[in-house]
Amino acid sequence: MTIEVPKSIDLNVKNSESVQRLAHSSENGGVYSILMIPTIKPIFDKLHLAYNLKRANESDFQLLVAIEGIHENRLTDISILKDKGASAIYINSDEDMNLLKRVFEYAEFLNIPIFVNCNNKALSSGVMHDSEIAYSLGVSGIPSYSESAEVAKIYELSRHFKAKVIFQGITTQESIEILKNKPVNIYVDVCIDNLYFCDENLKDFNSLYKTFPPLRSSKDKDALLEACEKEIVDFISSNHIAANYKDVPLEEAEFGISKLDIFSQLAYSLPLPADTVTRLVSHNPAKLFNIEIKQTVKLQKGEFEVDTSAFASKGKNCPYKKISWQIV
Repeated sequence: MTIEVPKSIDLNVKNSESVQRLAHSSENGGVYSILMIPTIKPIFDKLHLAYNLKRANESDFQLLVAIEGIHENRLTDISILKDKGASAIYINSDEDMNLLKRVFEYAEFLNIPIFVNCNNKALSSGVMHDSEIAYSLGVSGIPSYSESAEVAKIYELSRHFKAKVIFQGITTQESIEILKNKPVNIYVDVCIDNLYFCDENLKDFNSLYKTFPPLRSSKDKDALLEACEKEIVDFISSNHIAANYKDVPLEEAEFGISKLDIFSQLAYSLPLPADTVTRLVSHNPAKLFNIEIKQTVKLQKGEFEVDTSAFASKGKNCPYKKISWQIV
């Protein structure tokens, strides 16, 4: 059995490796375009923005770049950066509230979307989800409310502006409950890892599953999958991070999972209808950025082994072993 679907648009790829590698990984993973999120290296001025856009142009790659809205406790030149090619603003939720308000004002005026990482840093210095499993392993945990409390705060702020606000990488049932009746200017993004795995996968100190935001409980995972079907979730993204420092104790291992090379294959292998997946990885992201996806991929159903040695990404550490759909 084969199906033909539009290429995906991945709205959460961390800038952990070169644009050229990301372009090649995207080709492998049936991805038409990515949004680069500046969490590994800063992108806050014209120089950093121009560098990434130039590299994308050299690779003939459709790259969207999110610039930091706040850098070192100061507002960046959002208007200038949008004119120079920035596609979105990226902020952390626990910045100064007055600065956050000003970012929302700029975003509304300039009609540029804001991607918000809802995370309280003071509560997130742990290794994995705060649960009995973390206690049994003797490692520090990251509580659910480190996210949900920030979601509630940003949600309240968002209701006072018309800016498009994307709650990026939502992981908890509590956050979904807050966002389930969201207005039309608010969107919810979920990382694909949180739809496949949960904190139980770290039981044997398996650092391959150490990522951020962390894998939550099985109940959280089920709630996220249900929210995808109920159209509470608007996007599924990869949260691709090219991490290799994994063969060390769990506390010391790098956060991140590499999977951009198999993103579309993983998305259609989820326990969700194919048309739901297409909406979440292609149609909705394309609509957000007014992109016409001009390419399709053919997927073949079966049981396929994941060969990480074929990844274009420098990150070869990936816990996915098998997929149900493969690009023909």
